[in-house]
Amino acid sequence: MSKLKLRQSNIELLRIIAILFVLLDHASGMIIGLPSKADFDGSLSSSVTKIFFDSLAVGGVDIFVLISGWFGIHTTVKGVARYLFQVAFLLLLLLFCFCIYDSGYLTFDNIKATLCLYNGYWFIIAYLGLYLLSPVLNAFAETASKQQFQTLLVSLYIFQCYFTWLTGYIDYYGGYSITFFCLLYLSARYFRLYPIKIINNNGFTIFCGITLFIIVLVCVSLYFTGTAARMLRYDNPLVILSSLCLLTTFSKIRIQSTIINRLATACFAVYIIHFNPLVFPFFSRAVRQLYNNNNGVMVLLTIGAFLILVFLICFLIDTLRLIIWKFLAHER
Repeated sequence: MSKLKLRQSNIELLRIIAILFVLLDHASGMIIGLPSKADFDGSLSSSVTKIFFDSLAVGGVDIFVLISGWFGIHTTVKGVARYLFQVAFLLLLLLFCFCIYDSGYLTFDNIKATLCLYNGYWFIIAYLGLYLLSPVLNAFAETASKQQFQTLLVSLYIFQCYFTWLTGYIDYYGGYSITFFCLLYLSARYFRLYPIKIINNNGFTIFCGITLFIIVLVCVSLYFTGTAARMLRYDNPLVILSSLCLLTTFSKIRIQSTIINRLATACFAVYIIHFNPLVFPFFSRAVRQLYNNNNGVMVLLTIGAFLILVFLICFLIDTLRLIIWKFLAHER
């Protein structure tokens, strides 16, 4: 049986949704930006709609890491090689294509980005660190008692919520760190080993409730203070909990689809390609044009269609990578 058939399509579907959340988060939060008080006064409905999508999409990165913790990473030399090959192949391919188009793209900064020496690729490095640390995390999860596991997570979350999320006394970069990824990983391992009944039975309801609460709080805070009240951060405990609830919801869905499984293999490539410093200006320009040239429902439809198109283009590019990897690794 192929590896694609062994994948759980319900979780792979969530993986696809997570990368679409990441695309949406970059398009809405990073490029378009949060509405101001003047925006609320000018068009309340469009401002609330904007915050709705920001609040919905903020958990995309957390979901990715939680999925890894849900299944557990099994570190192998071949696995590390596959990961590094995907990163290197796609980054070198992008640099090569841009240099063929215009040799002026062959700059020191672009070479640094191709070597992942670029802050936009923090996820690649943080996830590689998680991959390397996963045997230690797995060993703890497998040998610790439920009480020990619970005590560790509660202690870490109290520490993280107070010193990093609320006060910022210790900077874990708002969730952009290996430390935070380890916490997410262990959280998913705990929920898989010791399901919490109220979350297991009401995951989607809790997810919707938290999302609605974040929307309301962000709207009020933006209008009166001009800030999002730390709600739209990866390390927001409400975002973490809502992402866990969505994961438990999808874990109970029973579907099997080779197409979903195949599409899901390109999710990491979508991040690598669209967030590349050579590609992202074009992505950003397209989003701004669609946002400025359309109104109402058409903004949602055109940007939504564009993000799906970006996903499919990245999928096709990554297919070439997959074919070459299978040839080099002698995989069927």
